[in-house]
Amino acid sequence: MFANLLTKAASSIGIIGGADGPTAVFVTGSDTVMEALNIMGKGMLGIFVVIGLIAIIVALLTKAGNK
Repeated sequence: MFANLLTKAASSIGIIGGADGPTAVFVTGSDTVMEALNIMGKGMLGIFVVIGLIAIIVALLTKAGNK
């Protein structure tokens, strides 16, 4: 359902305002939107993996520091 909404939105051209004036955004199909979601998902997965590793390292250092 969500992908269907994105596909419909992907066939239009929108203009959003930026700090330096209007910026045109051109989206030319559902392939572009799905590719963007794929890249965003990989980036978010990477962030969560790094946060998890940091949490594990901090937990190990806390246990090692108590002894």
